[in-house]
Amino acid sequence: MKAPINVYVGYDAREHDAYEVCRYSLMKHNSDDFSVNVIPLKHQELRDSGLFYRRWVIDEQGQYWDELDGKPFSTEFSHSRFAIQEYAMQVQKQCGWTMFVDCDFLFRVPVEELFKLTDDQYAVMCVKFNWTPTNTIKMDNKVQTGYPRKLWSSLMLWNLDHPSNEKMGYFKLNESNGIELHTFRWLDDSEIGEIHPRWNYVSGVTELEDEPAAIHFSEGGPWFKGYENVEYAMEWNKALGKVYANKSSNIL
Repeated sequence: MKAPINVYVGYDAREHDAYEVCRYSLMKHNSDDFSVNVIPLKHQELRDSGLFYRRWVIDEQGQYWDELDGKPFSTEFSHSRFAIQEYAMQVQKQCGWTMFVDCDFLFRVPVEELFKLTDDQYAVMCVKFNWTPTNTIKMDNKVQTGYPRKLWSSLMLWNLDHPSNEKMGYFKLNESNGIELHTFRWLDDSEIGEIHPRWNYVSGVTELEDEPAAIHFSEGGPWFKGYENVEYAMEWNKALGKVYANKSSNIL
């Protein structure tokens, strides 16, 4: 059996079920020829390792605020996702291609198909959305922040061996403002490869003629009150049922 490829999933304690479903959907297609090892990126573990020391505060409404740039953000992994370069190489002793994905994804096909798209000329590959949110408040009552290249960093194929990604060290991760990180300012545009939109389908945002390979519940997932009946909610809930059935049987 080939060694599994590490896939890093952004973890937020408030969305544990979302993480579990994402993990299940990534691993359910594992085989002898291709398998993934899902690793949650937890900000406290990154802080304990010394890789992540970015400071934030939480106000009375539960809104996160970044002390560096004074901007609001919505999840525990909003910035820590960019620790993937240092964490994968130093802690996991990994090289080559890896992937980061937000926890609010549901994969419908083997992620092996996605890794077949990797091209070593690129430092990062992602779906290149051209979208500006119209809502000012997100589904969890957190501030919705609009910026160029919104959602590009929600799923990233990441080339650990690319020389430009060496720039993403401790200082860049912890001392750059959020917009610089999420818009890939450390890279030339020519170093950002494009993935087909079917790998990051957002209801009401993505236009597709074929079936999505991965559903991104960016506009509200069925684990949030008031979003129980969003598109693909039944499929997500079925996967959640499988998660807990497997836990009872000590599978996955």
